[in-house]
Amino acid sequence: MKEWCSLGLCFLQILSGHAALPLPAPVVDVPEVCEPKCNLRSAIFPESWLTWNLEWFPGRSPESKGDIQQGHIRNVHAFLRKISPEVAIFQEVVNAPALSVAAGDYPWRAVTHFQRAADEDEKLPPQNIALVSRKPWRDVWELDFHQLPVNAERPVRGFLGAEFIDPAGQRLTVYGVHLKSNRGGREASAKRRQKAMEYLRWDWHRRNLDPQEQPILIAGDFNCSLKNPEFVQENTIRGLLKEGWISVTQEMPWPEGATVRENRLAKYPPADFDHILLSPGWIKSFGRNGKDVCVFRDKNVPSDHFPLGMKVK
Repeated sequence: MKEWCSLGLCFLQILSGHAALPLPAPVVDVPEVCEPKCNLRSAIFPESWLTWNLEWFPGRSPESKGDIQQGHIRNVHAFLRKISPEVAIFQEVVNAPALSVAAGDYPWRAVTHFQRAADEDEKLPPQNIALVSRKPWRDVWELDFHQLPVNAERPVRGFLGAEFIDPAGQRLTVYGVHLKSNRGGREASAKRRQKAMEYLRWDWHRRNLDPQEQPILIAGDFNCSLKNPEFVQENTIRGLLKEGWISVTQEMPWPEGATVRENRLAKYPPADFDHILLSPGWIKSFGRNGKDVCVFRDKNVPSDHFPLGMKVK
C-alpha cells in the first residue's frame, strides 16, 4: 500500500546539513518481499555484507535473452555462494524471479518495483535494487522518486531500506542505493546525486533516526568517486564523511580499491563507484577498525562491477 509521507500537503521540513529544507515527498512503498513462513524477528545482527551492481541482471544487457540470461543467473549464483555474505545488496536488477533463483540460498529477499520517470527512456526496463539476507529483518521499505517534479535536480530511482533488530532491541538500519544520474553532464549529475542524499536524510527524520547515535549502513553504486579528483567538489559522499561517517574503502590503495572495470572501448577508466558507508552511530556500536574489506577483483566476475564486501570481526 502506497503512502505519501507528508506534513501539510506534500512538503516536509527536514534537517539537511545546518538548514531546514522543504522537499517534495517521495512515494514510500513496500517492495516485493519473500520471507520464510516461520520468521524469528530477533537475531544477532548480520556480520558480513556485500554490495554488487549486477549489470542489467539477468543478461548484462536490456536486449539479452534465453541462454545468455540463464548463464548470467548461474554465474551470479556461483559467485554469491563463493563469497557467501550474510547480507547482499544488488543494483540493476530487472527480473525479480531471476534474482530469487540466483539468491535462492537467502530466505529473506526484497526487490524494489521502481518506475521510470517522465524524463527517462520509456523503452528501457527499470533497474531495481534488491536486498537478500540470511538474517531476519524487522521492516523493509522502498522510496520511489518517479513521481517527483521533473527538473534538473530530481534524483533517479529511489532507495531500498531495511531495519534489523537484535535480541536487546538495538536497531540497525540498512540502505541500498543506486545513484545513477548520467543525464545532463557532470554538474547536473552531481546535483541529482546530492539531492538523493538529502532524501536519505528525509527518511532518517521520518523513521526517527539519528546517524550520530544509531548504526546505519549505506551500500551501493553511488556513481561517485573518492579517488578521482574530478569529484572532489561533490558532497554526495564527502558531506557524510565531514559528519563523521566512514567509507570502508577510503584507505584502500589504488587500483585495488577500484570496483568498476576499465572500459577502453568506451574510454572509461577504472572507478571506485561502489561504497559501503558507516554512520558515527555504527562506529560507536561496533568500532572503527574491527572489519575486513575486500573488492573481489576476479576477471570472471559476471558484471562490469566487482563485488565489494565487508566482514565485521
